Amino acid sequence: MPLTVGYQLIRGLGAPLRMMCYYTNTSYNNVAYGADWSDKWLAGKKPELIKENSCMNLPYIIDGDTVVTQSNTCALYLGRSLKIDDDACFIHNHCVLDQVMDLRNDLVKIVYPFGPVKTKEEFPAGAKAHLENSAKTNFTKLEGFCKGVYMCGDTPQSGDFVLFEMLDQHESIAKAIGEPSVLSNFPKLKALHAAMKADSALAKYFASDFYVKYAQNNGLFTHFTGQSDDFVYGPTVEELVTL
Repeated sequence: MPLTVGYQLIRGLGAPLRMMCYYTNTSYNNVAYGADWSDKWLAGKKPELIKENSCMNLPYIIDGDTVVTQSNTCALYLGRSLKIDDDACFIHNHCVLDQVMDLRNDLVKIVYPFGPVKTKEEFPAGAKAHLENSAKTNFTKLEGFCKGVYMCGDTPQSGDFVLFEMLDQHESIAKAIGEPSVLSNFPKLKALHAAMKADSALAKYFASDFYVKYAQNNGLFTHFTGQSDDFVYGPTVEELVTL
């Protein structure tokens, strides 16, 4: 029975998990909670899944009798179960995941009104400051930690998929506010981003709605979806993705 990847109807923390399924040609059930998430998730599926895993949150993975949650745990689980991750790279890869989460947590303060940037009008200035400070700091750390084409060497690990999504989102933000590429001063990260975009195993993913049409952030709250101004954040989607 196909595994299930559950998250919001956005790219965000769910994108790397979907990418890994595409990368390994693993069919999966996509459950993406949209504008009706209060009913479908908070009052619907979450109470049911808490009985299986008391740490339950989004994203989650259901794989037979195994119910996994928390972002980095989900990435590590798929990395191992889909035979992407090399055990010899475990510590280095785990550190990549943690460092990227630091970056992501800072980005959340900018793209949502829960931090210092309260309105969409304040977003360009807040995003510019983020690119010049937190993003630069975290990219510098990750650039120095990169061992090859990918963070652990010649082949991608789960951390590379998570990192790619953050690199891609930051490039999108820079373009949207009229700033130069954030990767121009980080040749290793720029090469990693390009390598993943060029990987034939991910061609179907980059052509899919998950990459092209999904918002980068939750359309109910965010200052920046990465989509056009007329973007509509839709209802929950449940579908089998056959690969």
